[in-house]
Amino acid sequence: MVANKLEIETNKNDLVKWILSLVIFAGSLFAFYYFDQYPIIYRVLGLIGVVLLDFAILFNTEKIKNLRVFTYDARVELKKVVWSTKAEVIQTTIIVFIVVIIMSVLLWLLDKLLGAGIKFLLA
Repeated sequence: MVANKLEIETNKNDLVKWILSLVIFAGSLFAFYYFDQYPIIYRVLGLIGVVLLDFAILFNTEKIKNLRVFTYDARVELKKVVWSTKAEVIQTTIIVFIVVIIMSVLLWLLDKLLGAGIKFLLA
């Protein structure tokens, strides 16, 4: 019960942060076009500042925190991967090509054999 209440409060807080961020961004776009009498550099700098503020707000939501933890864990797991050397990759690629060619020839021969057998039975 306590966990559900905490989760609901967290979801409400996240929803408020997302809505606040969206409203601030929409307001900044409106202001960018509304104040067109000011030089473009000031409007662009203001828009960049507001976008940075939005990112600061959004980076404090639980979903983004979970995403950061996930990406960190993925990087840790990626460092544990043993990557193949260039020679191993080349050898494996050559083996795959050889197997594909052999299987292609075998399937072609099987197709010709079955085709000849069908012709023999129908003729």
